[in-house]
Amino acid sequence: MATRQEITDSVRSFVQRADEMAAGLSPADWEKTTYEQGWTVKQVYCHLASLSASLPFFVNMARNPQPAGGGGGTAFDVDAFNAMQVAQRQGKSTDEILAEMRTGFLGSLKTLDDVSDELLAKEMSVGFIPDKATLADLLVGTVTGHNDEHLNDIQRAVRG
Repeated sequence: MATRQEITDSVRSFVQRADEMAAGLSPADWEKTTYEQGWTVKQVYCHLASLSASLPFFVNMARNPQPAGGGGGTAFDVDAFNAMQVAQRQGKSTDEILAEMRTGFLGSLKTLDDVSDELLAKEMSVGFIPDKATLADLLVGTVTGHNDEHLNDIQRAVRG
């Protein structure tokens, strides 16, 4: 199981990497497509900014698990949710997007102050992540897996 320090380190490392990459982007780079018929670099950063509250979100899920099959019979459409979140930010400047991402991720680390070791060790599953994991491992895995992969996508797009 990941430690509290590993969670903090992974978030700080991710924010630093995202900031360093953004600092090296030209105006043309922000408009490059990262996926075939997909998001631009700016849109990926919009997505990352929207994920900046993911630590408190997952902590809340661990504290308040939904009953099996919950959701009122309607499946959650993660793609539609992500598209909505990106659209809400797309008109912002890159500085605003980066500030939201940075302050959101680093600010969400305060959430860990009120999380017990028992809650960090709690096994849980999230509908859009198929495997069960401890809350601590889920928090690290989201940052070092999902979020870092988006940064890798940006690197590939910019390099051409």
